[in-house]
Amino acid sequence: MPWRATATSFVGRRQEVADVRRMLQRSRLVTVTGIAGVGKTRVAVRAAQFMRRAFTDGSRFVELAGHTDPESLEEVIAQSLDVTGDLTAQLSRRRLLLVLDTCEHLTAACSALVQSLLRAAPGLHVLATSRQALRVPGGHAVIVRPLAVPGGESAPADVARVESVSLLLDRVAAVDPGVDPGFELTERNAASVAELCRRLEGIPLAIELAAAHVRRSPVDELLARMDAYGDPLGRPDPLGRPDLDRHPDPSGRSDSLGRPDSDGQPVASDDNGRRATYPVDVGGQRARNVADAGRRLRPSADARGFRGSDSADVRGPQGSHPAETGGPWGRRSPDAGTHRGGDVTTRAVIAWSHGLCSPEERLLWERLSVFAGTFERAAAEKVCAGGPLPAARLRAMLAVLVEKAIVTREQDEGRAAYRMPDSVREFAAARLAGSGERERLRARHREHYYTLAEAVGRDRGEAIVRVRDEWADLRAALESFAADPAARERGLRMGLRLGRLWTFGGMAGYGRRYLERLLPITSCPDPVRLDALLLLAHLAAGSGDLGAARKALEEAEAPAAQLGPRGALHLAKARGTVSLCAGDLTAAERHLTRCVDGLPPDGGVHPLDATVELGLTLLLAGRTGEAEEVLAKAGTLGREAGHAATAAWTELALALARRTAGQYAEADTLARTALRTQVSLHMTFGRALCVELLGRLAADQGRPARAARLLSAAQRLWGYEVSPLLGAPILAAERDSHLRELRETLGRQHGKAVAEGRAMSEEEVISDALAPSVTPPAPAVPFWAPLTPREADVAELVAAGLTNRLIAQRLVVARRTVDSHMENILAKLGFSGRSQVAAWVIGRRQREQG
Repeated sequence: MPWRATATSFVGRRQEVADVRRMLQRSRLVTVTGIAGVGKTRVAVRAAQFMRRAFTDGSRFVELAGHTDPESLEEVIAQSLDVTGDLTAQLSRRRLLLVLDTCEHLTAACSALVQSLLRAAPGLHVLATSRQALRVPGGHAVIVRPLAVPGGESAPADVARVESVSLLLDRVAAVDPGVDPGFELTERNAASVAELCRRLEGIPLAIELAAAHVRRSPVDELLARMDAYGDPLGRPDPLGRPDLDRHPDPSGRSDSLGRPDSDGQPVASDDNGRRATYPVDVGGQRARNVADAGRRLRPSADARGFRGSDSADVRGPQGSHPAETGGPWGRRSPDAGTHRGGDVTTRAVIAWSHGLCSPEERLLWERLSVFAGTFERAAAEKVCAGGPLPAARLRAMLAVLVEKAIVTREQDEGRAAYRMPDSVREFAAARLAGSGERERLRARHREHYYTLAEAVGRDRGEAIVRVRDEWADLRAALESFAADPAARERGLRMGLRLGRLWTFGGMAGYGRRYLERLLPITSCPDPVRLDALLLLAHLAAGSGDLGAARKALEEAEAPAAQLGPRGALHLAKARGTVSLCAGDLTAAERHLTRCVDGLPPDGGVHPLDATVELGLTLLLAGRTGEAEEVLAKAGTLGREAGHAATAAWTELALALARRTAGQYAEADTLARTALRTQVSLHMTFGRALCVELLGRLAADQGRPARAARLLSAAQRLWGYEVSPLLGAPILAAERDSHLRELRETLGRQHGKAVAEGRAMSEEEVISDALAPSVTPPAPAVPFWAPLTPREADVAELVAAGLTNRLIAQRLVVARRTVDSHMENILAKLGFSGRSQVAAWVIGRRQREQG
């Protein structure tokens, strides 16, 4: 997953970032802990970005906030890393920093999985953020405390240097970028600004929420509003914070339907038994965690509670608590950073911000909590509009929430998306739970993403990219369908539409488990059941589980029989795929040919896939000419239909065929095109084969250093994929002879090229593979021109008297490959027989020696 984009600058936290970096040098697991809203993610991401170059494979970010199923945690991480094979096996060969963000609702599962991965992958380091430290032997914890708050400072310059004030001033200026906010720190307001930061206890999220109001209202007026609220901790109000018993909502309304708190909705309690400002979410784990926030994090105990652990108590800019030392950096409230004081202060400020919103803004805020991850404005309009919130007003209300820091806007690769901070979303979700709207919104949410999935079913490239960005909400929709017995058939239909994403986008494991879970408990029409079973067979075969694939095919026979000839043809396609995976080329050709001949060309993805797989089958069988003809037909069908993912595979298969025929330049162009498409669509399936093929082609074209580097890098990429469909038998048969030739050609330089390939990250490998072609050096054996090095090998063995069969055995290649080389040799030299080739070779040798 790409790093989360941030629209605001990073303020302060130098000591915290340094502590995390220092801990990562001492331990392979570091958990950044702290209260809600304290900035754990920002500190972890900052530290990870500084340390990327210390890891050969860089650092990768995995966001867990929208995932609640412990059993699928490994699949979520694998998908974020673009791994479709075995995650543990892949990471065992990597030197990688893995950042797991927001682990507190999956602490046990994260701890168990991280312990397993660290044991198997010696080059792996894990940096986690959580309100509770992960319990793994040897792990360390860094406790991020709130920012320092002003102490006895009075001069504006001194107050501005305190971290909490610096953050406030930065966020006030960033409320409307490019526009003068009309606010500056002066002698008149310095004391009030200092008091505001003290009341907010230096908690970054609370400060950012307050910053949105500082531009509109004088700081003294904001403090007066806080005074009117009371104290959430039940104290005699020394800091002027709200008594949420007396003032549950300054507007007098508490839920998204405008009903007051007194209508009987359940409310949460803090550790002192006092009522909080939002109802308990009886159905959502994350919202239940909000209500139980007073018991969730005890960083010091967790940091020292497992064998071999250590913790760093992150302090102020000078490395100490300002409350203990005083000085110009300010001080901390006695409760700042403690679980009880900090979490309740964060919730109180969120509730205060909620009360300062208009009814429409509050309603949209609560409704937006239905989204599990980032969302686009169009999705918000489809899901959240209605009733007192008309669609025409939603765009303006969303902009206001962004301005108030309730929602953040992210721009990444041309896509504008929105998200809510976790604590803010939890607050809204808890209120929504008691409003009666949650189930209705969830139904609208899942229907919206069902519609989005339909675009993926048509294999449109831009749709595949888009749904990867919205996978958290797609997954939430799938699980919502699965949890509703009346909607499970619709869940299966949605899964079928996501089949292309599961196959090509690194999510095959989740797709397979979802189908295996729903099929036995779902009543559905025969066409739906047949397609679901065939997709299950395809996913199982692609992961190498041929037994499960054959079992799914057996179960598919009954619904296929009910659908007549069309059902039989679809079943034949799946049987052909499984046979190809199993290496039974005869059966694969029979089934796939039946499918291609029986289904109309415009019959959808099935005939197009069958055509591509038939071409691969013929290629593996050594029938290059027939394979090219079939694949050319598949390319035409794919371009006409706009099936981007399938078109990429067609180009890759054609590249294999052209290389076998000795058409290296054309094969190189096709392989690069296929790799570019795979990268643009975030396809993980097939990348390793593209890089491997480009390495082979570099050797064929006389660029041995590039060949050795790419082939070395490709060996590491193979771990991202598990599928016998990759065409590897063609390449594997040549691997040993090619590597031997490269060692002989490069000599001492061979080790250097191999080391360079092994040291490259995945992004660097792709960049190198796609780099523009350069003029190749002079051939190692120029006297063989116009033959390629491989054709020269064949010609020499012909001169030695070997038959094509013996040449194939000597070079460890397919017999058909040697036949193709011979055809090329005869055509290039203008000869008609082997004796002429032998005489030509002997003559070249004599001229070289003479």
